[in-house]
Parts: sequence; structure tokens; C-alpha cells
Amino acid sequence: MSSSLATLDALPSIVDFYALYWNKRPFLVRGAIDKAVMDGLITPEELAGLSMEETARARMVSRKDWACQHGPFTEEDFTTAGEQPWSLLVQDVEQFHPNTATLLRAFNFAPRWLMDDIMVSFSTTGGTIGGHIDSYHVFLIQGQGARRWTIGREPVMDEKYIDGLDLKILKDPIDGNRVEVTTGDILYVPPHFAHEGTTLDDALTFSVGFLGPKLSELLDAYGQHLAEHDALDHRYTGKGLSADSSGFLVSTDAVETLRNHLSHALDTPAFSDWLASFFTGSTSEDIAQYTERDAPLILATFTEALQAKAGLIKPAYVKFALIPSPVSSSPPSPPPPSSGTYSLGFNGETFDIDDDALAIILSLMKENAVTTNDTPALRNHLDLLCTLYNHQALEFIDSAT
Repeated sequence: MSSSLATLDALPSIVDFYALYWNKRPFLVRGAIDKAVMDGLITPEELAGLSMEETARARMVSRKDWACQHGPFTEEDFTTAGEQPWSLLVQDVEQFHPNTATLLRAFNFAPRWLMDDIMVSFSTTGGTIGGHIDSYHVFLIQGQGARRWTIGREPVMDEKYIDGLDLKILKDPIDGNRVEVTTGDILYVPPHFAHEGTTLDDALTFSVGFLGPKLSELLDAYGQHLAEHDALDHRYTGKGLSADSSGFLVSTDAVETLRNHLSHALDTPAFSDWLASFFTGSTSEDIAQYTERDAPLILATFTEALQAKAGLIKPAYVKFALIPSPVSSSPPSPPPPSSGTYSLGFNGETFDIDDDALAIILSLMKENAVTTNDTPALRNHLDLLCTLYNHQALEFIDSAT
């Protein structure tokens, strides 16, 4: 099958997405995002204001010499930058601008537990960050204005970059498909496909990135988890050693025992529980983890509020990871399995979910308001829901809205 750019009439079904496109082929969908959603996204002025904040990760790239400045910026920086084509890029915008986070609801066919962030870029006419390759999956949603993209036809694994630059810009022009995008269009670019966007008139682009961890990151983080839990952090005692491992010789049997020692630490329910928390931890040191509310509700007050008029909703910017425990070969999907328990990850923590609560969590993950009228089982899990609310994973919403 060709891996060059496909043009689709609509976003793919879940089955087609993984069978035909995920990690395989880029695609373009025209007008994929409703105008009502696009109208609520962050504006260029708001993006500029966000880039002046200490907590935002922001960069400004000049096309003239590929100079890259890092924020926080000032109004004077934008006045000076206006002399040449330039691009402003701000990371983690979904954490600062909740309406922009609503874009994520369009990507429920993708593994949202791997979602890294929404990066938003504003470019003046002619602005670009050059041809480049990403190690992550990215959906590029065009906001205001128009851009011309060149998308490579095949993944590139031996890329060569221009020497002496802070940015990794490809040395050679991209041989690929060229396409112009306007408001609401979506481009999907798998990892290692070269791509370059050039602004045709002042434009905003919303980049929804999905990034998997490196093996070293997984091992390091799980090792830290083991170190924090003595009951899991078993010491190697040399059991089974023979004369073959005397002195300074490590026998093949000893090597295999050590390998098994490591694999046994992964082949436990504790590992799957930890994964649920790992995938929901912050991907940026600059973004503070969710903390308990300044005014947490006691269970009685929470129950009164829920029964009075409000529903519950999971905001789009809140990341969940739901993992069967013990790990099964496939993720849960309605109708859920009739037995077994689950680990719900949020904000680097894990919550135990039984089969009865699973239906509620699956409803909340659709990110529509859930009320006691449409979901009476809410009343059976008030402790869990109150805890999630107090940790800012859930919000009240007037059921009439």
C-alpha cells in the first residue's frame, strides 16, 4: 500500500485508522472540525499573552536565519519580530485555555492516553520552522488563515540536518505531496514523515501530538516507582549460583536469573497499575500537577450538590488511562467484561475501579454531562466521584445547560 498522502471525506473509523493510517500513512480531511469549535479556540492575541507567562513554554523562530528565542516574551519582542517572517509556538495550550482543549474530543479514535499536548503556532505570512521530522504522531488542525504543507511520501530514518543550528532543520528539500489547508482542515502525519508548513497569510495551526515513551523512560520511571515501594523492590540474592560464578565470572545461568528477576517485576499486576499512573503524569516539568482543590467538598456536601441540579463532566484537558488488571490482550470497550477490576490513572495516581463503576467511568470519558437521572448508578459510587472531583479530575455542570 502507498504511504503517500491520502485525502479522506471524513475522519476515519477506529478500525480503518489503526489498519490503514496509524504509523503508516498521512491523511488530509477538509473541514473536519465544526465552526462552533473553531470559533472558541485561542486567538493570536491570547496566544501572544500566554507566551508572556512564566509557566508557558514558548519559542519564536525567525525564517531569516532560523534563530530560535525562548520565552517568556515581552510586547517589545513582538514589535521587533514583526520585521521578518516569524513563528510563535506555545506548548501545552490545552492546560491554559480549556476551550482549545475541546479539540481533543475529535480524536477519540486515537489513543488519547498517549496524547502529549496541543501546541499552537502563529505565523506571519511566509513564516515556517523549516522541513523537519518528528518522533511523534501529530494532527495539524488549521485555524485562521492558510498554510501550504509538503508531506514526505515515505518515512525517513537517516535524516540529515543543517549544521550549526539550534533547530533540527532538514538539509535537503522534501520530496512529497504539496497541499494547501484552510480553517478546520486536519492533516495527520505519522512519526518520521518529513513535513514543512509555510504560511500563506497570517495563520494559526493547532498541533495535537501523541508521543510514546522511550524504553529508558519507562525503565527509569518504573525503577523509581519500585524504589518507593519496598514490598515491590526485591533484592537479587544470588540464589542458585554455582561454581561457574566464582571469582569474577558471571555465568550464563546467572545472567538468565537476573533477566528473569527483571521480567518478574514487569509480569505483575503492580506494573499495569503503575502504567495507568505513568501515562497520566505531566509531560512537562513546567506544568504543575493537579492538586486537591483549595476548598475540597466533604462527601455530604458533594452529594447534595450532585443531587440538587448539577451533572458531572470530565474536562477535555484531563487525561485518563483505564487499564484492566491484570492486563488483558485488548482494551475494555462497551459492553464491558463481566468480571475483573480496572486501574484508572489520573494525574500520576491510580484508582481502583470495579465492574459496576466501570460503566460510569466510560460514560464520563465521553466528556458529556452525566447526571443521576440518566446514570442512577452515580449514587452507588459517590466516594470515588467525590475523590476525583476534589482532585480536579471532574467538574460540576448545570444539567440544564
